[in-house]
Amino acid sequence: MGLLEDFIEEEIRKERKEEAKPEVEKKYGGIRLDANSKHEMVSTKQDASYEVKVINETSVDQDIRLVLKFLYNTEGENQMVWDTYVNGEKTPSDRDDSFTMELSVASGKHEKVRITVNPPPGAIYGERFEIVMDATSIRDQFLSDSITLITTAKPTVIAVKTQIGQEKNIADYLAGMAKRRNLGIYSILSPKPVKGYIFLEVMSPVLIEEAIGGMRKVRGVVAGESSIDEIEHFLTPKLAVEGIAEGDIVELSAGPFKSEKARVIKIDASNDEITVELFEATVPIPVTVRGDHVRVLEKEKKR
Repeated sequence: MGLLEDFIEEEIRKERKEEAKPEVEKKYGGIRLDANSKHEMVSTKQDASYEVKVINETSVDQDIRLVLKFLYNTEGENQMVWDTYVNGEKTPSDRDDSFTMELSVASGKHEKVRITVNPPPGAIYGERFEIVMDATSIRDQFLSDSITLITTAKPTVIAVKTQIGQEKNIADYLAGMAKRRNLGIYSILSPKPVKGYIFLEVMSPVLIEEAIGGMRKVRGVVAGESSIDEIEHFLTPKLAVEGIAEGDIVELSAGPFKSEKARVIKIDASNDEITVELFEATVPIPVTVRGDHVRVLEKEKKR
C-alpha cells in the first residue's frame, strides 16, 4: 500500500470516528419569568392577581422547579398573614414559609402560573407583602431566573347610610370615635348635596361595621366599595357663578346695593365674580360683585 492510500485510509477512519460520536446537545437562551404586573395596591376587600409566564427559551424541553418565598415589611404584633393562592390552591405564607412546585415547559413555549394575594382585614396603610419567585431548570441549574411581586395595602372608600338630616352629626361622632379607638379611619366626607349618606376612607370596612353596629340613626354600611375618583367631584369647590348666565335677572344679597335688582352683563369665572347693571340706577353703571352675593330671580329668555 502506497503513502497516498495510507493517507486516504486514515482520513476515512477519522470520518467514521467522528460519525460515531454522540451528538452534543445544543442549547440557546435560558429560563425566563415574565409577569403581567409586579406591584399591585389593593384594599382589604380586594385581591391582587398576578399572571407569571415561565418561559423556556432553550432548544429542549425543561422540567422547572419554582420556589416562592414570602417576605413581610412589618414586625411583631403588626404582622398578619396574607392569604396566598397559587393556581387556585391556598399556600402557606408565614414569614418563614416557602412554597415549591414543579412544572414541565416545552422548548420555546411557556406555562402560566396564577398567583392571588389577599390582605388581612387588619392590614395597615402601606403594609407590604412580597413574593420572591425563583425558577430553576432541574437538569441545568445554571438556567434560572427570579422575579419579585409586591402587594401593598391601601385604604378604600365606603358609604355609610344614615338617617336623613343626621349626616353631619354621625360624621362628627365617628371622627371622635376614630381618635379614641384605632379604627383605621383616614377621612370622613359628608357632602351637602348627598342626603342620607356619608363616606369614609378606611383600611378595614369590617372594623367599621362592628363599630357602628347598633348606633342610633345609622342604617349600616352600604355593600361594596367606592374610590376617591368616584367622590372627587365633591371635594372640588363649586363656583358660585355656576348656573348664572349673561342676561339673567338677579337680586343682590349683600353690599351697598343689597335688595337691588340687576341684569347680569358679564361673568368672570376665574375670580368667581359677575358684573351687573342696576335697574333703578339713573345712569347704567356696571357693578362687579361676588357670585355668592346674588340670587337669580329670572333666567335669560332664549330667543
